[in-house]
This record gives sequence, structure tokens and C-alpha cells, in this order.
Amino acid sequence: MAGVIIDGSHHDKIRITLEDLRRGKSPRLHWRDETPARQRLIATTLAELPIAGIVTVHIYSGGHRTERARRRCLERLLTEVDQAGAAKVVIESRSPEQDQLDRGLLTGLRKATIVPKSLAVTWQPSISEPLLWAADAVVSATTWWIDGVPTFYDLLSLKMSTICVD
Repeated sequence: MAGVIIDGSHHDKIRITLEDLRRGKSPRLHWRDETPARQRLIATTLAELPIAGIVTVHIYSGGHRTERARRRCLERLLTEVDQAGAAKVVIESRSPEQDQLDRGLLTGLRKATIVPKSLAVTWQPSISEPLLWAADAVVSATTWWIDGVPTFYDLLSLKMSTICVD
């Protein structure tokens, strides 16, 4: 799971840059739909933008549920984003049911004072928020790096913190 930290004064410029990277009538920029040449262009473009990436990774055996891994990563990501000084977090919406699971986790984290109530957290479909496309590219480059393809991670690594979650 990944997040990108972007100063609010740069939001519009970065949105426009990411929208300009879309091809044709594609409603969004999505890493897995791109060719290697376009992935390189996306990574190179992100490396030049005023962003910082945070990636949380939970490596688990086949006996673990992916939703449990997601919860562990989301907990750590929200903690790291808060420590980085962010005031607002936008999470990519998956489905109403899955978003509700995330909200339940957030409520628990707030009750346990792991995440402050002052951190505003919302869910949006990636099609409506281009800044989410940057996080998609960052997490994709990282998972490819874990799988032995470091090219795109290497382009972005100076902008990222990668954290392994137990």
C-alpha cells in the first residue's frame, strides 16, 4: 500500500501533469495498463514532481488473508502520513463494503489514539482524483522491485520510504 505526500500548493499542478499522461480516452492513469515505455515515462515524471512516497509492505504466507495484510499496511501508512504532518488523506475507494472495513479500522485506530481525530480521511474513486494515480505508480514500482524488477523503483527511490510491516 502506498501514499504520496503532496503540499496543497502543488495539488493542481500535479493533477494536470498526471492528467496529461493519460492516453486517449482512458479515464485514469493505471500502472498495470501501461507499456514498459510508458511506465518509465510515468516514473520519470513522478521523480521530477514535488512529492514524497510512503510504501508499506506486509509479506505474508498463503495462510493469511489479504484483507488482514491490507489492514496492517493501512494502519502503518496512516501513522506514517500523520507523522509526516499531513492534515488530509484520500484513500482510493474499492467498494462500499470494503470502504466500510477501512472506516471500521480507522475508527478503532482513533479510539486507540494511534491515529488522531484531526487527520481528515476520505475515500474517492481513482477516476475522480488524479493524485491517487501517483500512489498507484509508487506502489506498483515497489511491488515490481520486490519481484526482482528494480528499474522503476530505482527511478523513484530517492522520493520514497519503504516500510516492512510485521
